[in-house]
Amino acid sequence: MTAQPAARPPGRPRSAAADEAILRAALELLAQDGYRALTMERVRERSGVGKATIYRRYASKEELVRAAIAHLNYDLPLPKDTGSLEGDFAATVQVVMAGAKVTGALTLMPRLLSEVVDEPELHALFSAQLVEPRRRLVREIVRRAIARGEVRADVDVDVAIDLIVGPMLYRLIMAGGDAAALGDPRALLRAVLAGLTPR
Repeated sequence: MTAQPAARPPGRPRSAAADEAILRAALELLAQDGYRALTMERVRERSGVGKATIYRRYASKEELVRAAIAHLNYDLPLPKDTGSLEGDFAATVQVVMAGAKVTGALTLMPRLLSEVVDEPELHALFSAQLVEPRRRLVREIVRRAIARGEVRADVDVDVAIDLIVGPMLYRLIMAGGDAAALGDPRALLRAVLAGLTPR
C-alpha cells in the first residue's frame, strides 16, 4: 500500500516576504509618527501588501503592533565574555546600537513608552518587549562583573543597571535619538563605577 501525500491546507501558503514587509512597514511608521498615528491603511500603503493579506494575519492594529514589537528582539544575542565589565559593556552597546540602526529603536522606545503611559496593557507589552530584553543583556554583564570581583557582591543588580544605562538613555532622549550624543560608552561607565566597585 503506497503512502498518500499529505493534503495541503486550503488557500495560498503564507508569504514570508509579505510578513516581513508588513512588520517592517509597521515599525517604520511607529518610529516615524508613533502608535496613535498608526493605521492599517498606512501600513498597507507603506508595505505594498494588500489589505486582505494584512487582515488575514492581524485582526487589529493592536495585534499587528504586538507582532511588530516582538519582531524587534530576534537579534539581541548576549555578547561573549570579554573578561571585564568595561569590555562587556562596550560589546553590549555595540550589539544594541547595531540592532537600533536597523529597527529605529532609539526613537521608537521612548516615543512608544510615553504614548501608552495611560494604557497599562500596551505599556506593559512595550516594557516587556522593548526594555526588558535590553536590560537582560546588562543584567548578565553585571552578574559577570560580580563573579569576577569587579562589582560588590551586595549590589542590587537592577539598581546597577539603572546607574549604568541611565546616563545613556538621558543623552539619547535629550538628543532626539541621535546616537552621536552617547560619546564613549566606556567613559559613561567609568563615571558610575566608583559607586559599584568593592570597598
